[in-house]
Amino acid sequence: MVKKIIIFLLLGTVLFGCSYSVYSNAYPHLKRVQILAFENKSTEYTLGDIVINSLSEQYSEDGRLRLVTQQPDCQLEGTIVSFSEKIYSYDAANQVQDYLVAVTFSLTFTDLVNNKALYENKNLTLSQSYAVSEESVSRFKTKDEAIRDICEQLFKNVMQNTLESW
Repeated sequence: MVKKIIIFLLLGTVLFGCSYSVYSNAYPHLKRVQILAFENKSTEYTLGDIVINSLSEQYSEDGRLRLVTQQPDCQLEGTIVSFSEKIYSYDAANQVQDYLVAVTFSLTFTDLVNNKALYENKNLTLSQSYAVSEESVSRFKTKDEAIRDICEQLFKNVMQNTLESW
């Protein structure tokens, strides 16, 4: 009897435990993605490389689409339209406490199999604050951390509006 229970539990784990995923794919025919270099119209000359490297890393970690350079099923292309860094808040002594970094993108995600744009946003602005004061409550302490978070927001935005859309 004990052997039957153990076999049942193991069989149940194998059959049902491995089939659940928190990710969805509204376009199951899309398996391979190509990310084209982003045109950078901002004054932050390294921003294009940071965005491409971050997106490449996130697609690799996500695993729903394999990053390729040849024969892609879909393609992400974009432009960094602008970059700004402005004072966001002051502390009680009227010293700068936080800065706000904002990046505006123009994006197109294309299904190359069906030759159809699945997502297009010509004016997507993403922002994040970072601290320069000890009294700040901002999550990020450097401009680079804030930019990395913006890249993560960009990836999530593209995925939510493409593979995760119903």
